[in-house]
Amino acid sequence: MKQLTILAAIIVATALTACSKPAATPDTTTDQPPAGAAAMAGGNPAAEKAAQQIQGDYMRGIVAEISDDRYEGRGPGTRGDVAARKYLAEQMAALGLQPGAEDDTWEQPFDLVGINASQPETWTFKAKDSSLVLKQWDQFIVGSGVQEERAAIDDAELVFVGYGIQAPEFDWDDYKGADLKGKVLLMMNNDPDWDPELFGGETRLWYGRWDYKYLSAAHIRSRSSKRPGPACSSSCRPATSRASRLTPG
Repeated sequence: MKQLTILAAIIVATALTACSKPAATPDTTTDQPPAGAAAMAGGNPAAEKAAQQIQGDYMRGIVAEISDDRYEGRGPGTRGDVAARKYLAEQMAALGLQPGAEDDTWEQPFDLVGINASQPETWTFKAKDSSLVLKQWDQFIVGSGVQEERAAIDDAELVFVGYGIQAPEFDWDDYKGADLKGKVLLMMNNDPDWDPELFGGETRLWYGRWDYKYLSAAHIRSRSSKRPGPACSSSCRPATSRASRLTPG
């Protein structure tokens, strides 16, 4: 286990207008900061100075810098990560901000756990009269995230659950009471984006993120009624097969 540090984040709270008042349309023709930026700083001179400097060209410069190849992707604990944290601390200091961590530093140390997994060369799926063998890297990549020497799934039933979403406000349920206890769920990334009136159109909602999908699937499986039923909504086709020898370790 390695002890790493991460740059402290600065959160700026913005004021919200009343629901009955229409939101002002932002001016996209200028790089000048909003007129109320200084007021949002709450009378803090350093924060006011910082707010006035956060303009379009400034932000584009920051993004261009930390996305440069010399930062090597900024993976946690890598030298690129260290360099990126150093650069961001320097930028905050240049804005006149003060460090908020212990001993007047910009970073707060905490422990991270890294996992280096070796994946099986093949992954086999079996149906009644046929089988499918996928090749690692070319056709699949797996990761368990389990802090154990070996993680395996042997001869588990695979159930396709569409996008893995339950959204009553959109009259959408990819599970529909299916028995999922003890089964492996196969689902698509993101959320439906073909209808602007459904799931925000091309705007990715929390329904399309993996943390929602994991939490939702765990909740559904924990209260599975063990009753047979369709495994996805009418927008997709249910499919089941058998999976064997998923052994990332």
